[in-house]
Parts: sequence; structure tokens; C-alpha cells
Amino acid sequence: MTAIPIQPAPIACTLSPEDFKRRSQWLRELADRALLHHRTDGASVTLVYRPSALDEIEELVRRERSCCAFLDFALERTDQKVVLTITAPPEAGDDARLLFAHLVPTEAGRAST
Repeated sequence: MTAIPIQPAPIACTLSPEDFKRRSQWLRELADRALLHHRTDGASVTLVYRPSALDEIEELVRRERSCCAFLDFALERTDQKVVLTITAPPEAGDDARLLFAHLVPTEAGRAST
């Protein structure tokens, strides 16, 4: 029997440019309403949201998994916060920050740790 190698999902978003634009706008609005702070650490980004945003964060994970299957999502919740950690595969290398750019706010005043 010959083993068939399993190829990892390609590092590419499957959204059309217009869908990506709409998704990015939705994510910016969500960040404005509910993101408490975020931290980028190498190939991972950790986003901490208000607990009232849990349903939207779960929807974010569903949507992002469907178009970016190469990313790993870990969701934790407490009474005080919802923590979403997204990790890019090692082969993303230094480009991981670019992969997360649409997920984190760009305003200078937004907290980042």
C-alpha cells in the first residue's frame, strides 16, 4: 500500500476581493464595538473581546475557518472576556502579521500589548 501524503491547506484566503472588503469592514466594526486589546506574537494574534460579543466572535471563527482553513483558532471565554487566539502555520514565516492585518485595529489609540 502506498501512503498518500496529506497536503496542508494553502496559505491563501478564498474570499473574492469584494467579499474580503466586506469582511474586513465587519471585523473593523466588531473591533470598534467589542475589542478590549490585542497582541501579536510571531505567528499568533490574541484578540480579547467583551463577553457580550461571544456570539459575534463565534461567527467570526466560523467565517474565517471557511475562507482561511490554514489558520488555527482557539477560543476561550470567561465572565469577563472572550479570548480568541489565531495561529498561522510555521511556513507563513514573517508574513503572519500580514495575515492578521484585517483582524486588528489600525487606529493609533487602540490598545495593543
